[in-house]
Amino acid sequence: MRPVMKKSTWHSLSSVAAGAITSGAPQNFLGARWVQALVRYAPSRLRTPVVLRLLSFSPHYFYSSDLHAEDARNRVSREGLADQLLAPFLNFDTVAIDYGCGPGYMAAAVARRVRHVEAVDISRGVLACASVLNGAPNITYETPEEAGSRTELVDLAYSFAVVQHLSDETLRAVLSMLKRRLRPGGLLVLHFALPIEGWRTEDQWKADASARGRAKLRFGLNCFGRGVDHVETMVAGAGFSHVRIEPLAGKTDADGDIAAQHWLVASS
Repeated sequence: MRPVMKKSTWHSLSSVAAGAITSGAPQNFLGARWVQALVRYAPSRLRTPVVLRLLSFSPHYFYSSDLHAEDARNRVSREGLADQLLAPFLNFDTVAIDYGCGPGYMAAAVARRVRHVEAVDISRGVLACASVLNGAPNITYETPEEAGSRTELVDLAYSFAVVQHLSDETLRAVLSMLKRRLRPGGLLVLHFALPIEGWRTEDQWKADASARGRAKLRFGLNCFGRGVDHVETMVAGAGFSHVRIEPLAGKTDADGDIAAQHWLVASS
């Protein structure tokens, strides 16, 4: 099993460096205000190329230098995940939260099947990019603070390729917010990675006193593995019930990394 990042060493390092330069806070890649301004004021004919280039500076989204191919790969894979994994939970009356939406590829795929999607990400720059690439009348792009301040209840909250980038402290806060926003009987769907080859736990990363380890933890994209019991305890501790955890092998072929990992479905 490989971490989500599949880039060359050179491209990974350059993306991490560029991401750190443009971030407004740890793990908030492309969060600096100038990123939003650049997207907003780019000429309309150049806006999409500008957005794709900006996204290539983050370690999250693109694995090669062919930006249009990467845009297409993300779009196809998220459409496949929506079809193969989320479709049973969706109908045209569903209101959903997409937590960690990134450039909005999954939100756009889900939006075609539901009434509304709240697409949430910590990076305002990435949200600006998402609005260009994957804007739709029934998608609201917003920050976690904005999502947490709403009082409307939703039917479904899902998150793919995100939980492994969150510390336990942050994940507990996210689960608390999602529990508060979900209606009674609403569903939580989380994808996560186990702490096996290529996935160290948060405690293991914190214990790494090497210069490389400290720099990766502070400036790079965090990639934490979590055990099944650990995740189940955190989700139950946030007030969710009927927690079901399963391997994703055989359930999807839309994304090779996700297909080799696990997901959780729980009730609010």
